[in-house]
Amino acid sequence: MNELYDDGVPKAIKDFVRQHPDIDVVKYHQRGFNGEVYFGKRKKLDDEVVLKFYWADKNYDETEEAVILKRIKHKNVLEIYDLRFLPPYYAHFLTPKISGGDLQEIIDNRKLSSKEALEIVAGVLLGLTELHSAHSLVHRDLKPGNILIDLSDNRPIIADLGAVKKIDGAHGFVSASKATHLYLPPEAVLNNEYYFQSDIYQVGVTMFQLLGGHFPLHDPYKWLNKRELSKISIIRDEKQKVDEFNGMIESKIAKGTLIDTKTMPYYLDEAFGRVIKKATHIDHKKRYANPALFLKDVHKLIQNCPDYIDENDGLVVSHENGKCFRIIKKPIGEISFEKRMPGKDWRRSNAHNGLLSEALAIARAK
Repeated sequence: MNELYDDGVPKAIKDFVRQHPDIDVVKYHQRGFNGEVYFGKRKKLDDEVVLKFYWADKNYDETEEAVILKRIKHKNVLEIYDLRFLPPYYAHFLTPKISGGDLQEIIDNRKLSSKEALEIVAGVLLGLTELHSAHSLVHRDLKPGNILIDLSDNRPIIADLGAVKKIDGAHGFVSASKATHLYLPPEAVLNNEYYFQSDIYQVGVTMFQLLGGHFPLHDPYKWLNKRELSKISIIRDEKQKVDEFNGMIESKIAKGTLIDTKTMPYYLDEAFGRVIKKATHIDHKKRYANPALFLKDVHKLIQNCPDYIDENDGLVVSHENGKCFRIIKKPIGEISFEKRMPGKDWRRSNAHNGLLSEALAIARAK
């Protein structure tokens, strides 16, 4: 076995992975508060697998959620090969290793086009429909870091199923998971309640993030205004500072201001903002009632809007018929407007008045 560098992991988990009779464990991946993760290979089947450990009740593998999860076979939900309780208080999930890693790693390294983002959201909503409609399960921790991407077909897969809970009744709820503070919906912050529509909220936040809305995950102090930053800066006790910051974030979530659609890229059609506003409404009853209705509007965006991607060489707007436009902003406020037809090279176009708004309107037209 390779050196795993997992000194901070509880002894019960370290002993389990080192003594596993059927799996060669080759790597430990630190995930902070989101469980312990190891990668390995099954000896007989010679396939790569992931071993994930969560805190759990001693009867977890006999709970209704665990029994249901072992039965789910859906292309957009991570398959569970084995699920069991590991004394003294851990749940162990054995799953396939997915080729592309998680979505957060992908968007940290490159921009997605608008259509890529929408297609990922659509796949997540298909998986969520399976959890909600077929099994009455809520995920409670949906975010890019818990969505895997299979590179063979760019398929999103809902993973990290350790916080899944069953809701009894269409209007029932369960307690919220505190695993990921920034993605908590208002009802979780205010009342520790989590509904089916709370998962909808988290997918809406994920969609907002993928499309380029202001979501400074790696520098969350950028959410604060000058007054809030000043208040935080004079606090010397680190725990008090964290508590104060969390309170400010919770206040923004409760007011519906953490997700501000006005910060989305200028070139996106207004319909994108309307969909996100509905998905992340502060009142869970005014969100999409189910993933299928959310998916319907995402499909409308895919069908009715061109594909946008803003890179160093300008904003490229692409249509399904192969027609593309490129808008390049110049330092003095002017723009360069180019057009490319299928099979042709880029050519400069003067069919605009020099204003960005008109060039964008032309580029959007089918």
